[in-house]
Amino acid sequence: MSEKFIEKAHCVVMSNLSDENFGANSLALLLGLSTSQTLRKIKAATGKSVNKYIRDLRLKEAARLIQETELSLAEISYKVGFNSASYFSKTFSNYYGITPSEFKVRKISSEELDAIKPTHSLRSIITSKATLYIGILLLALLAGYFIINGITAKNHSLPNSIAVLPFKDLSQQDNQWFCDGVSENILHSLAQIKDVTVTSFTSSSTYRNSEKRIPEIAKELGVSYILEGSVVLHDNKTKIIVQLIDCNDNHIWSKEYSDDFENIIDIQNNVAQEVVSQFKTTLTPLDEQTLNAYPTKNMKAYALHLEGRLINDSRNFEDLEKNIKNNKKAIALDSNFVEAYAQVASTNLVVAINYELSGNTKYVKEAREYVNDALALDPNSARANAVKARLLLGNDWSESEKYFKKAIALNPNDSETRYWYADYFLKSENSDLKQALKQATIASRLSPFSPEIAARYAWLMVLNNKFDEAEAYLTAYGFVIPTDERFLISLHLGSRKNKDWHPLFDWAYTLIKSDPENAPMYYHYLAQGYNQIYIDKLKSMECAKKAYDLNDDFLYFYIYNLMINGFHDKAAEFLKSDVFKNLPEEGKRYYTWEYQYYTGNYEQAQNEIEKYPEVFKYSELSKTYAQLGDRTKLDSINKLYFVQGEHKYFYRAYVHAILKERDSMYYYLNKVRYSYYNPFTITNGTPEFEPYKNDPRYKALLKEFYIPIPEK
Repeated sequence: MSEKFIEKAHCVVMSNLSDENFGANSLALLLGLSTSQTLRKIKAATGKSVNKYIRDLRLKEAARLIQETELSLAEISYKVGFNSASYFSKTFSNYYGITPSEFKVRKISSEELDAIKPTHSLRSIITSKATLYIGILLLALLAGYFIINGITAKNHSLPNSIAVLPFKDLSQQDNQWFCDGVSENILHSLAQIKDVTVTSFTSSSTYRNSEKRIPEIAKELGVSYILEGSVVLHDNKTKIIVQLIDCNDNHIWSKEYSDDFENIIDIQNNVAQEVVSQFKTTLTPLDEQTLNAYPTKNMKAYALHLEGRLINDSRNFEDLEKNIKNNKKAIALDSNFVEAYAQVASTNLVVAINYELSGNTKYVKEAREYVNDALALDPNSARANAVKARLLLGNDWSESEKYFKKAIALNPNDSETRYWYADYFLKSENSDLKQALKQATIASRLSPFSPEIAARYAWLMVLNNKFDEAEAYLTAYGFVIPTDERFLISLHLGSRKNKDWHPLFDWAYTLIKSDPENAPMYYHYLAQGYNQIYIDKLKSMECAKKAYDLNDDFLYFYIYNLMINGFHDKAAEFLKSDVFKNLPEEGKRYYTWEYQYYTGNYEQAQNEIEKYPEVFKYSELSKTYAQLGDRTKLDSINKLYFVQGEHKYFYRAYVHAILKERDSMYYYLNKVRYSYYNPFTITNGTPEFEPYKNDPRYKALLKEFYIPIPEK
């Protein structure tokens, strides 16, 4: 019966795949069932929600079309029900761990595609599943709760501003890595010219294979010129055709270059020089030196560097490791290749921050070694100065700012450096919200389609009380920001604008009635709100239980709520249940540690950590050692783990709360009060901070976030 039902459901979905509005209600209608019956049957047959079931079919069909047809990615996105090619690309990348463009050029099989799907820890899997539901609430909040009054974001083109689109690969074999490298290196040369504004390659590459016309792309990116081109690489020969077009679709300049591969850097430099000559700007001697620079004369080293840089963008651990190896090989071929040293340093830093590995000191140490080598070879390497600034962030504020300023002076168009400089102003000893917003604004202009930059920019508008601008930006560019971050930003925007959380709770209850399919997610956030804002443990548990009963993806949050709210008997029952017994080993170990920790059996919690060190991270270790008063181990893990910025500050606040070191606790709470990842509200309602509820400094933080101040 189940097989026949899912076969019928599959046929219905596939017949309506191009309809972007096709969802649970439509499927139920065509199956002759109620929506609730359809939800239950799909869940029982596939283990998935209806939305996830339909989305998976959309993406699998997209993969087939990419592999078996010559359709453009834009055409495929519409055929599978995505009305935005850029959103399709982002969703495909999140699902498979590879962009549609990479999948197309690498020509891997469907089986290989499934094999490279990103893997995550138990907690991150649960979190990512939950965030699938968040976008709908956010859209409802933005549409119904905020009054936009027709405000729209406007993008004004700057003079001498340009975007370099990814060059098309017309070679017989797959050389997209080489084409992207050519595009990005021309962009890199242009970006270092003082009077030229250059959009980041991250944003311009979203128009790869786009059907949009040049004026439309130029308007969306806010630039006056677009540079596009094509590359043919065959038998060590290259042919590159480039053309410069203005925002009104007027052809300004074009040229064809044919030469040996060994002269590719000359070609790139010539293109950059020709482009700049079309602008009304005077080149300084330093600009001319930049446009004639040679990163390396060893073409094998250069090819390794380009290939590594392309795969680096996936942020998958394996790709990051491969990029490091590629650039180390490049350095072995040319020991003076500064950009390769800087790339090794930068990628090691990404691994150290994004992957909280027990041995990540290896990556930090290597990042420091290679960035120092790069700066010894060339003190004026913009990339190396930027990496050095980030390594010092939070450790030496003065030196960090010095390197940030030098990196920006050398390359004012590096959006990533601007992003991290904004972070500097958020978290330095004397936080400066206006300067942070200034840097984020520049970063957003340079890279309008970067998720990280868009989130930082929107959040900083909220912090600077620019509520109307933030609402307009989220309406126009909210699709760029990951749904969980967008949701958190919007909630804080609503609470700050209205100086009250209560209307948001009321709104969530109306959404449960109007959108029952997403009721689990609404109940989950109500549970968090009751726990963190109103300290209503019974109401919090009631909502957490409803979320879990409706969707077992919310198990992690339900058990956590049991633990922090003191319902330890029910937590103990869970540890004996079949649900617990059927969990992956990592999950069993984590929940066992959590139970021991929150019931005060800290030595048993430590035993779990020591038995299964691969399961536990800085957060669990730091809190356990603090409860045991083991300062030696605390010092050890603070040296071992390179957890940069807000995450480490957040757990340091927990540590000092446990150790009853009030001044240090408030120091770190103040450090994270500007973060949308770990806002102060998360600490409110947790047992570690209970003793401080009547402290005047704690009440001041409650007041700042419009959280009701408890009576004595």
